[in-house]
Amino acid sequence: GQTWALFKCAGKYILQNTSLHSEISPSRFLFLASDLKTGDLYVTGDTPQDVDPLGYPLNQVLWILLLSRGRGLLFHACGIDDDGKGYLFLGNSGDGKSTTAKLWFAPGITILNDDRIIVRENKGQIWMYGTPWHGDFKEHSSRGLPLHKIFFLRHGRKNACKAKSGAEAVSMLLTRSFPPFWDREGMAFTIDFCQHLAGTIPCYELTFVRDGSIIDFVRNI
Repeated sequence: GQTWALFKCAGKYILQNTSLHSEISPSRFLFLASDLKTGDLYVTGDTPQDVDPLGYPLNQVLWILLLSRGRGLLFHACGIDDDGKGYLFLGNSGDGKSTTAKLWFAPGITILNDDRIIVRENKGQIWMYGTPWHGDFKEHSSRGLPLHKIFFLRHGRKNACKAKSGAEAVSMLLTRSFPPFWDREGMAFTIDFCQHLAGTIPCYELTFVRDGSIIDFVRNI
């Protein structure tokens, strides 16, 4: 029920939210400096006092803007901290991210998020971080840890995996990310970052069944 628009005018970015189910004027405008370090938020109309003025979708779009400036990338993914090993399970809607989170939810395992994960480079290592924007599985954590393996999710009749690399892995990463299509430099960084990920972290296409057997299967890959 929400969409958004981004404009550039007089050296500033203007980010607005628009409700698809409302005939009133847009209620939030975020004016950002070109370096994204400062900005002003304008709220119009009858906005309840207890509503986050920088709520969805403005908060996520702002993060996409910030990350695209050489900082990292936001992915459609479930992130798992398995006693210090970071597993990233990427998938589009319906591929099984929330199901994966539910299957892995156990003592000693932390679910960073079942739907949105930020990936960045940290002191020469690739790290992943949880976000507050969860899907059906409401447990989430803001912690971060080094990324160990990447999996592209698929439902199947058995647990199986197939290594992915090169342009194929880059394409699969890109189509499961939130890229800044409107920004040439941001897109160049996004593609380069996906290439770096595919060349640094082992990537696999993972077919899985919906039971706990997937945990030991992934640990033994």
